Amino acid sequence: MRSICLGFLGACLFVACAQNGFNEKEVVIDEKTAVIDVRTEQEYKAGHLKNSINIPYGEIKNKIADHVPDKNKKIIVYCRSGRRSGIAKKTLDEMGYTNVINAGSYEKLKKNEREKQKD
Repeated sequence: MRSICLGFLGACLFVACAQNGFNEKEVVIDEKTAVIDVRTEQEYKAGHLKNSINIPYGEIKNKIADHVPDKNKKIIVYCRSGRRSGIAKKTLDEMGYTNVINAGSYEKLKKNEREKQKD
């Protein structure tokens, strides 16, 4: 029974990652990309991606237009695990933003950023 549960959990994680439509290593952040950290202010202060803006996911609907008025601009959202950034992406999609990527986990993105700097 345990192996069945673990197999099911693994399949769910694979599907969740596939629904994001990207591999963390393929996330490209350039000067034209708006990078939004949707974690709390305390989490953001503890560490964040370079040039990211902190808008907690619960505030994104009210604050995004102040930072990203162009609804066609590429936006990457991230949080601790991908759950809050998924909520933020859904909110932005519903608001008419057309190019939003849920990049998921800050730690994975930070690790990926360090690996790219080594190259």
